[in-house]
Amino acid sequence: MSAKNYSNLYLAIYSYLGYRNLTKDPRIDKLIEESLKEIEEISSFQYIYQEFDYLLDFLNQKPYLDYLNGSTNYLICAMTLGVSVDKRSKYYEKVDLERMFVFDATASAYLEYLSDEFERNLRPDLGYRFCPGYQGTDVSDIRLLYNLLKANKIGITLLDSNLMVPQKSMIGIVGINTTQKRSCRDCFLIEHCEYRKEGLRCYTKR
Repeated sequence: MSAKNYSNLYLAIYSYLGYRNLTKDPRIDKLIEESLKEIEEISSFQYIYQEFDYLLDFLNQKPYLDYLNGSTNYLICAMTLGVSVDKRSKYYEKVDLERMFVFDATASAYLEYLSDEFERNLRPDLGYRFCPGYQGTDVSDIRLLYNLLKANKIGITLLDSNLMVPQKSMIGIVGINTTQKRSCRDCFLIEHCEYRKEGLRCYTKR
């Protein structure tokens, strides 16, 4: 990803940082730009998926059925930025907390961006990713997907707490030929989101 595309991520990054003031902050923007360049250099993005044409048993519950909107075709997927990003974040935690917070938020948005790009290139009829924990679904469903995909093949380890290592990893499902669109209702930040208070959305371009 070239520097000219970095600005497309800034709203999402600021959202992860919890900023209410949406005016441009040159100091934070500089930290974001530096973080993006650094993450691009050290990350190792990997994405695996498997397509299903029938419903796995745990998907027979309202949130998942609503998301799939009648379609039984979907992908289960896992993606990660690799361990180097985690190591760099832990380093900054010791030496520069402000940079660590910006770096961490930037890495989260960057993983979303690369995953979106991968899926757009994969096929044109995919919906947005729906991850266990959204809309009250059980976050432990991650383990079922993890085992089905054998996500350890791309270096993801699932802890007993259902947290993933590296931290900048995701596991979820992506509907095929669904009419569902990305919305705020699935976001874990929704109760504290300052963009919604401004009538904006973090997934729109700045």
